[in-house]
This record gives sequence, C-alpha cells and structure tokens, in this order.
Amino acid sequence: MSAQPIKIGIIGTGIFAHRHHRAYQAVGKDKFEIVACCNRSKDKALAFAKELGIPESAVYTNPESLINDVNVEAVDVLLPVEFNKQIVEAVVAAGKHVMFEKPIAASLDDAREIVSISRQAKTVVAVSENWSYHPLIYAVAKYVQDGNIGEIINFTYDSARPYNPDTPYHTTKWRQNPKHPGGYLSDGCVHDMAHLVPILGRFASVSAFATKRYKVHVLEDTLATTIKLENGGVGVANFTFCSAGIKRMHLVVHGTKGSIELLDDMDVKLFNEKGEAIDNAPLKALQSKAPGNGFADVEGEFAAFYKAVRNGKELAITTEEAFHHLAFIVASLESVESEKAVKIEKP
Repeated sequence: MSAQPIKIGIIGTGIFAHRHHRAYQAVGKDKFEIVACCNRSKDKALAFAKELGIPESAVYTNPESLINDVNVEAVDVLLPVEFNKQIVEAVVAAGKHVMFEKPIAASLDDAREIVSISRQAKTVVAVSENWSYHPLIYAVAKYVQDGNIGEIINFTYDSARPYNPDTPYHTTKWRQNPKHPGGYLSDGCVHDMAHLVPILGRFASVSAFATKRYKVHVLEDTLATTIKLENGGVGVANFTFCSAGIKRMHLVVHGTKGSIELLDDMDVKLFNEKGEAIDNAPLKALQSKAPGNGFADVEGEFAAFYKAVRNGKELAITTEEAFHHLAFIVASLESVESEKAVKIEKP
C-alpha cells in the first residue's frame, strides 16, 4: 500500500504561496495535498482557498487554529522571518512537521532556539532554502568533498543580481521594514551561502565592506567580503543586487590537485593539477544522487521534504547550516561597522 499524500496547511498566502502551490502540483498529488490555509486578512485567505479548492471551513486568520486543525499533518510557513521561531515552536509542540522560509530567523538568538527545537523534535523541521536543491551544486560539493581537487587553497565568488525596482518582492511591507539583519541583502545572500558552504565548507571569519545604492533596497545592497574557511582556505565573495542587467553566480575554487569553475547552477569546468581542462562527466553523474529525487529548486525542496517525512531521509540543509548562513551575514555587517575581521558565531 502506497503512502498517503502529506496534508499541508499553508500559513501566509502572499506572492510565494502561489509558487509553492505550483511546486506541490509538480511533485505530485500523490505526495502532497493542500488542505488548509491562513492569512490575517480573511479576504486574502479566502481568495487563495477558492483558487486551490480549499473548503471555507479550513480557512483561518489565526496560525494556531491552522496548526491545531486535525486534518493538517505538516505546516508550510510563508511569513516574515521574525515569526519563524514562535510558529516553529508551536508546530513542533503540536507534533507536526514544518517548513519555514529563510533566513532562519530575524536574530541569532532566535536562530539558536530554532536549532535547539529542531534537535529535540520528533517531527521534521525543514528550512525552505530552495538553492540547497540544485543538483549540480550537490554534485560539485560531493566531488570536492571526495578530495578530487585536494585541499582548498583559494576561491573567488561573484554573485550579481540586476537592479529591478519593479519586482513585487521589493514592495512587501516586511522587506520595506526589515526585522532581520541586512534586510534584502541577507534575504538574498543566504541563497548564495546555500551554494557555497556545501562546496567550500563552513566559514571561520570575515572582513567586509558594504554600500547602499538604491532606496528601494532600504539597507545595504552590495557586500564585498574576504573570508577564511574553517578548513584553512581563504578567498573573496562579492554580492550585489545592483548590476546593470547581469544575473550571474560565478565561483572558482583552486585546490592542491586541481580547480573547479562553476557558473550559476548550470555549467561546470574541471582542471587538473597542471591546469589542463578535464572531462566533467564523472562530476555531472553525481547529480542523480541529489536529494531532490530528480527535481530542482522549490520542487526539489518539496520532493526531499516528502522523503524526510515518509521515509526518514536527510534534507539537503539542516537548521545548523541555516544558522551558519545567517551568522555569516551578521558577522559581515559587524565587520562593515567595525572595519575589522569578525569570527562567525556558532549555534
């Protein structure tokens, strides 16, 4: 007998709830069924429910009511991140599974509590970091972890996203009045960390500078960093949301036995210890083992969540790792203020 679909209750029916709905459909109706939704605006909740076919009896304006709905097995939290801790705590206390958006929390104190809650939970506690579910990133990370380029010596990373004042994400109230450190910058840079940390290992300390170019971003929107890795490697990582039309993530890693060049999550080049280009087929073959079960991005995230709930499989990102992502941003911003290198806090 096949497992029943996971019955999902969604808290927060804004922009990204529709993206999540499409992802649930793509992964399969045999895997997920959205059975309830919640928004503090009853009209918005009802409009979303009507679109999905959720009965009015399962439409809520109070998150606790949705969490306590006996028909809800797992809760998908799409709220401003300052609410993550209290919602995760309530869902786990109710004995249910939970997914919640990155960054992990609005402060490192809250993030530590979420890590503690997840360690003690008997249910799945998942950070919704879709960039952790790009199969090529998994393959590059596995290739490096297996020692194929030797010990990491140096890396350079450049992440550019174009200035776009018309994107609906800028206009959301919680981004215009951010409670989480760095605002739009941290909201975006934790994505980059989801690519970098599995490949490079965790970061030990950082020295940083930042600038603010456009008012719509509210806080700093460009960050330049110099990083020391826990494994002894050093490198630089630059992040901007102000490029003139360029959208690109470019990583080069030099090791004692070879080098890797990664462009976005789509293209990878390998070089041996002599600097000669070599076949990347062995690396790309590792993509089939990625935790998204053949899916990528949000769809991969949900496919992995299903496996975690139904089969006890590991997720691609832990709450400890999500803490590290946020801790890097916090340390970078502290370095910007002090103009000194800052150690990255641990959970």
